[in-house]
Amino acid sequence: MAVIAIASFTVFILQSPFESFAYSTSPDHFISIDENIGAEDSGFLWSFRVTDLMAQAFAIFAASVACLAMLRGVEKEASE
Repeated sequence: MAVIAIASFTVFILQSPFESFAYSTSPDHFISIDENIGAEDSGFLWSFRVTDLMAQAFAIFAASVACLAMLRGVEKEASE
């Protein structure tokens, strides 16, 4: 049964065209690439530096809490 499934799958794969980069070579652009997007984005990030620092502080805090939770010793309850 497995041999028939593998053979039919192989035949199906070999007969079907597979274009790996068909979508990446599309001439359509979903956003306008004529503008200077990089400068606008970096200007936004540098003007709101407090938000960036708060996100970094939260990520470091969450990582430290996760590390402490993994390294925490589990106490066994004494059965009486």
